[in-house]
Amino acid sequence: MTKRTGTKRGQFQDRNRKLRRGARLPKEMFKKVLARLTEVVVLGKAHLKIGSGIAKTVTADPVIANVAPVFWGMSMTAHLDAAQMFAFKLFDPRRGSMTIEYLLDKAAECSGDFQNASPSQVSAIIDAACTQVSSLAAPLQPLRTKRNRILAHMDPTIVRDPEKLAKETQVTFSDLNLIFRTAGDIVNRISVAFRDISSDLELIGDTDYEGAVQLIVDAKHAQVDRYEEEFKQPAPFSRPKSPKSPW
Repeated sequence: MTKRTGTKRGQFQDRNRKLRRGARLPKEMFKKVLARLTEVVVLGKAHLKIGSGIAKTVTADPVIANVAPVFWGMSMTAHLDAAQMFAFKLFDPRRGSMTIEYLLDKAAECSGDFQNASPSQVSAIIDAACTQVSSLAAPLQPLRTKRNRILAHMDPTIVRDPEKLAKETQVTFSDLNLIFRTAGDIVNRISVAFRDISSDLELIGDTDYEGAVQLIVDAKHAQVDRYEEEFKQPAPFSRPKSPKSPW
């Protein structure tokens, strides 16, 4: 993690100073930046929900897991990797990246354009948000390490000392939930102050995979029912733990 000095707010403003050159971001462009970062929060949360949901489903029920173990495993990994990349992007330390910190920096520049807050109120919102961002230092450290050494690049430590690398890049569901919750709270506070609009930050239909799982559950129950009806004895294969649909 990059070491920073100075005040919290000053840290974020210094990051993009060379790029800004004192230029103020147009109101419409700030609106687009806010919308894009809000979308990243929504998509990241959706990937995390789907990935963790699949993990819970296949772990709890071997019958469902054994239907397509490769598909489940790769789908779960893909969603969780995507969630981690979205979380990383929200707080990417690379200079000039469009991040939560970039949003706060630009909000300070165009505080006079906020419809629902005075410049002094915007300043207070930014200060509070900077404190929130600083509190993420612990969960962001392993996430950044994992992105740089595993997700985006292949560090030789993967084969030289995999146990050490795994320990240094351990990112938990709690870490990701905290990162997305913090980012979501910040974009919503800025959005309310800027245009008096708040989002629930949930992707509509992000649990529709549960319908696909239920179809598998029903099919496996039907398989057992047909066997037992035909042979008048218990089936030699198990039913899913989840109940079949009532209809």
